[in-house]
Amino acid sequence: MSPREPIGAARASRSLRSTIPSPAERRTVRSHTAVLCCGLLALAVLGGCSDYGAWAPEGADTVAVALPASLGGGEAKLFLYRITSLETGERLGVGRTFAMEERRQVRAVLQFEQIDPGTPLLVHFLWINPDGKELFTKDIAIAEADWHSAARRDTLARSLVDLYPEERRLEIESRYGVSPARLEEQFHKVEERRTFKEGIWEVRTYLFRKRLLSTTFELTRPE
Repeated sequence: MSPREPIGAARASRSLRSTIPSPAERRTVRSHTAVLCCGLLALAVLGGCSDYGAWAPEGADTVAVALPASLGGGEAKLFLYRITSLETGERLGVGRTFAMEERRQVRAVLQFEQIDPGTPLLVHFLWINPDGKELFTKDIAIAEADWHSAARRDTLARSLVDLYPEERRLEIESRYGVSPARLEEQFHKVEERRTFKEGIWEVRTYLFRKRLLSTTFELTRPE
């Protein structure tokens, strides 16, 4: 199963924009996120307690799972890749083995397809190192109004959250830097306190605080 890969100058241009929202934009996101909390938790309860999570099978680059009926059905997919082409916007290096490189990241993409526009969502990414330590999280709250406002969609896009209401889909991306310099920064630490290291890493995603999709990747030293 191959992931959907947005093609075109618009997608390439977006990859060049700053991913750090301005203070005003952060205040906007926080304001409607607070209003959402009660509604999101209620929707999570309505979704029931069934386990709709899935792990990426051995050798599979993409893992997918059907979404619960409370969200209108549809499908969620998770995959990892290395870099975006500046010429075409194509995602390159999709896989589950990545080498440490200067100014490079492992990029995780969570896609929702055939989802009802206007559906509120609460999504979490969690990056876990080979020792099982949770090192980095990304939390995203999407309100119903975000789907219908171009300004809000632009604000979310700065955080690598892309809403496509006409296509009934969205993409959320989380990135983790894998520069070799991070190894050097830890040389003064004893082994058990070093968090950035080669080995098998895990990326977990959660929907309304229930595990949705998980995958692993091998991080290797520079070639």
